[in-house]
Amino acid sequence: MLFLLLALVFGCNALTLYVLLKTKSDKLFDKVIYYVVWISLFHSAYAFLSRYYFVELSFIDRAAPFGLLYGPMLYFLSFSNHEKWLGRSNVIKHGSPFLLATIGYVIFLIFPEWRRNYGLYYFEVLYSGVVISMVGYVLYIFLNHKKAISDNRIRKLINSGATWLLLIASLLASIIVSKILRKEDIGSLLPGMIIYGAMLFVSFLIFKYSINNLLVQVGVEEELEETVPISAPRQYQKSALTAEILREYEQKLNTIMETEQVFLDTELSLESLSRKVKIPKHHLTQLFNTKINQTFYQYINTYRINHSCKLLLEEPETNLEEIAFKSGFNSKVTFNRYFKNQMGCTPSEYR
Repeated sequence: MLFLLLALVFGCNALTLYVLLKTKSDKLFDKVIYYVVWISLFHSAYAFLSRYYFVELSFIDRAAPFGLLYGPMLYFLSFSNHEKWLGRSNVIKHGSPFLLATIGYVIFLIFPEWRRNYGLYYFEVLYSGVVISMVGYVLYIFLNHKKAISDNRIRKLINSGATWLLLIASLLASIIVSKILRKEDIGSLLPGMIIYGAMLFVSFLIFKYSINNLLVQVGVEEELEETVPISAPRQYQKSALTAEILREYEQKLNTIMETEQVFLDTELSLESLSRKVKIPKHHLTQLFNTKINQTFYQYINTYRINHSCKLLLEEPETNLEEIAFKSGFNSKVTFNRYFKNQMGCTPSEYR
């Protein structure tokens, strides 16, 4: 079962890498995701090979310090909208515990007598360090969430990763207690199942995010919406919606857009807007096509572009990628395309 989990983690990460390479996103978050996937891919491959070829030497996998990487990677993902936080010195600082642990790990593997004499202490120090790292980074991210990325999809992905890090940290803490207080070893199967099960779940979420990102970048969703005719089609000619009802709907829609700014939600859809404004979905579609004479995305993105124009002037230090997210776009490419179509220039030229 453990080998199946590792194979699934490896396969999921391999597919994600392929999708990321096809997407060629210039978002800093996606660049960090790329390295996270590579680390997870290498970790799963290393664990699979070490457990398969060195069945009697389970410490080769259990003693590997990969756990010290996931806290820093979650940190970099959470604050990837602040480029200065991803400078070389910052990366070295947060990666130094892993580098030091790797040196100890190599010594641990090369010298059997050290492993016999100090193996227990090595595991105690390593697992304690991983627990402190995971819990510490998760707490720091939650305490500084206002500085983190505003994209709802990314926030959900990070929250899921943080939850699983806390779960793994709890498991490792129980292992430490078992070894120190009870002098017991709970084995490698149960911890491996939980850890690699968590890796599989997070890998799937990243794969789902990368697929959605690819679809957004190529404009599939927008193109499908824009194929809807904006002239009054025949199916509305016998509609029970009068001109007065349509005017009321339009006023209600404009009010919620201006007061609640629902267009800032990057995951806003026709269905979710229908629930927010309390107008049946098919009535909302008729309103766009016969009264407003715009598709859903054209209408929403008009508000988003107007909002981005204010941000470009009010926040000159904020990069364009963050402006796009703050305006409700989940892709810088989509933001640039709609901005130029509506304003006749690029965001940089407007600023």
